[in-house]
Amino acid sequence: MSFTQRPRSQFGTRFAFATGHHRASWAAIQTMQRGGGLVDAAIAASAVLTVALPHATSLGGCGMLLYRDAVSGGLWALNGSGRAPLAADPALFETGMPRRGARAWVTPTLVRCWARAHERFGRLPWATLFDEAIDCATDGGVVAEELARNLAGADAQLLKQAGFAQAFLPGGQPLRCGERFAQPRIAEVLRIIAAQGENGFYRGPVAASLLDFARAQDGLLSADDFAAAQADWSAPRSQRFDGRSVHVMPPNSVGVLMLAQLAAAARLPRTAGDDEALLTVQRIRIAAEVIGRLKNEIGDPEHGAVDPTLLESGHLDRAPVSPASVRVEPGDTSGIVAIDAQGNALAMLQSVFQPFGSGCVDPGTGILMNNRAFDFSTEPGSVNCIAPGKRPSHTLNPYLVQQADGCWLAGVSPGGVSQTTTGVQVLAACADPGVPLGEVVARPRWSLSRDGEVLLEAGLSPAVAESLRQHGMAVVENSMHEFYFGSAKLARQTPAGFIEAAADARRQAVAFAC
Repeated sequence: MSFTQRPRSQFGTRFAFATGHHRASWAAIQTMQRGGGLVDAAIAASAVLTVALPHATSLGGCGMLLYRDAVSGGLWALNGSGRAPLAADPALFETGMPRRGARAWVTPTLVRCWARAHERFGRLPWATLFDEAIDCATDGGVVAEELARNLAGADAQLLKQAGFAQAFLPGGQPLRCGERFAQPRIAEVLRIIAAQGENGFYRGPVAASLLDFARAQDGLLSADDFAAAQADWSAPRSQRFDGRSVHVMPPNSVGVLMLAQLAAAARLPRTAGDDEALLTVQRIRIAAEVIGRLKNEIGDPEHGAVDPTLLESGHLDRAPVSPASVRVEPGDTSGIVAIDAQGNALAMLQSVFQPFGSGCVDPGTGILMNNRAFDFSTEPGSVNCIAPGKRPSHTLNPYLVQQADGCWLAGVSPGGVSQTTTGVQVLAACADPGVPLGEVVARPRWSLSRDGEVLLEAGLSPAVAESLRQHGMAVVENSMHEFYFGSAKLARQTPAGFIEAAADARRQAVAFAC
């Protein structure tokens, strides 16, 4: 666990950050000290993460961002999720969506996300934001423990993908934690992006190399897909909970599943003597209900999907939903949260979806491509059925919270759809403003697995498992699963005049305040 706290000051900017890697955090510090704002710092950190944690995020992936502007009081959601290729057709996927390979790609949009955020809220010149990422790729920072762990668990299907071994298995052996890991091709791509902006990625030699690679691997991406790639601003979706306003990305993000869980939890009868184990059981049952019934209703609003209705009270008295309907696929993601003394707040997540995405690494650019198309359905008529130019249901769930005291909290966590359940647990733990963020992220958690089981970390009351089994739910106690419990990164203001940040130790992460 990493936890740090500093008082807000009238003399110079003070800020708190948490990211998934120490070099990303350092990039953010440097950017803020040069007079940048939170968006500048987030872009600098985001670029480093694509170099340091390529199993979780890359230039071939996507991102989503929530931003609160203290001057105007405005809240904005930036959707940088990729779209299915224009050549995508359900008939091409009769055997189901592929998990690996070039047909699993959607158009990469992380660079578009950076560009739209910078043109609206950036303070420093674009070209100055990539120095640390370029240095990291050129000099070869050491292999992160998270990267090494995921490489050690790579399966045969992943290992055989084009370019994967060349990128991550030098000499035929997986990279090991602490080894030097230079990525000169990525460094050159970042130099081009720094000099030419977003066009340096979506046009010219970088785009040409990626499209040549797509054709060679029987992929569907085309120059038209790159030209149409975009990131869009919209209003967040919001929900009141325990006197706080919780803001998430709108669909196609699954963030509304977190709001639905909070809405149902808020309707539970409460007494001053509430037993924490009972409340935990109620939250778990709500999560299974919400995810089981609503997960498959989330899709791209531009293609006719509508917001799923928030759960009504009374549902918990019905028979439990089928375990098959609460299957939660794990995912890997990297995130950034930030708060400054002026009250600006930012939460950003970026991903290639599952660890190492499609497994395909372009030999010309060194870019690992996503497998976000795997999250599409092939069921005709379903809201998430793949279609040309459509965005899939998306697991990224950054959130911003205005607390009862008026201060702000920013939060993210990796973990696929379980990002929503981690968020619910974080907000429940934050109900007492006297509990430091370090304790919030360290508390034991529960999650739902791909097999419909309830996973319980060590430290949760045995009464939780006993009650869940009485309700007919399968339970795994003392679980140590590496994906489902996430790794919360949080930053907030406190009424005592501090700004603080925390990042838990379930995965690699660093928090700081300056």
